[in-house]
Amino acid sequence: MIVPMERRLFVFDVGGVVVFHPSVMDEFSAHYGLDREEVRSDWAAYNKPIMDGFCGPEIMYRMFEHKYGIDLSHDDVMMTYYHPVANRPMIDLINRLRRSGHRVVSGSNTFAGHWEFCKAMPDRPLDCFDKLYASHEIHYSKPDLEFYRHILECEGYAPEQAVFTDDFPVNLKSAGKVGMTTFQYTGDNRALEDFFRPYIF
Repeated sequence: MIVPMERRLFVFDVGGVVVFHPSVMDEFSAHYGLDREEVRSDWAAYNKPIMDGFCGPEIMYRMFEHKYGIDLSHDDVMMTYYHPVANRPMIDLINRLRRSGHRVVSGSNTFAGHWEFCKAMPDRPLDCFDKLYASHEIHYSKPDLEFYRHILECEGYAPEQAVFTDDFPVNLKSAGKVGMTTFQYTGDNRALEDFFRPYIF
């Protein structure tokens, strides 16, 4: 059943939108004195299977050890250098959308370690959502079109009834291809308020 047009579905990315954190790979590179761009390239080769939930990061750690000659036996890289903080203006906005009668869910590329960490943060930033959709749990990740289609199907909304917010243009482009309205969050909270004001009652 398709819900009435006046009640919309809002899908928000988490990292870089609801929580902020430094780049894990940049922090890792700096700690071990490694070339940042080379490490980022290495990470890209493992990103999708980890985000899709088909493997953990341990296989990537073994590659790092072999390639760079470092010992990571006591360094869970993805957790050691992950330091998220809640974005309070975004969380306040999400709560206002929910009070206006809209459905608000997360749509995040992540893996179990980061996801559980965020859910357990003292200020509970993920509690602002009606439901959580994490890539490693649904086995689709952005920018794959099936990521957005899966959420729309689960929620029972047509694409034109949904608004997707992310910080990466590539993810917004694919959401737009599905038919969703999109908003790129750049940290400009005035632009954030201007865009969402028509939806808040």
